[in-house]
Amino acid sequence: MEQVQQTEAEALRDRLWTFAQWGVIGLVVFMAGLFLGYQLWGQATKLQAQVEDLTDKVQSVVKERDTERSRITLIERDKMSPSIDTLSGIFSSARIFRPTPSRSSAARSGTRWSKPPGG
Repeated sequence: MEQVQQTEAEALRDRLWTFAQWGVIGLVVFMAGLFLGYQLWGQATKLQAQVEDLTDKVQSVVKERDTERSRITLIERDKMSPSIDTLSGIFSSARIFRPTPSRSSAARSGTRWSKPPGG
């Protein structure tokens, strides 16, 4: 009887050992699948590199746009209110004469053609 019980005990040990082996094999395969899946799709290293490149491009385009907008704003501001230097340059370089008095009054007062001050 004792041999039969040992045989049943050995059979039970063998079953437990077989289930443990299958469990370990299943766990190893499952973990390997998780690892490979994470490496292929979870990390997405290629996509991360693309995202970084596109983000850099977008940031540079936004900077260029802001630069151009500020240029346009400065140009429009300058068009609307020309500076004093610009105005004085225009009037000093132009040969604008004052209206001449009639000959009779010019002869009486002794005035001739006159230029604007600074010209």
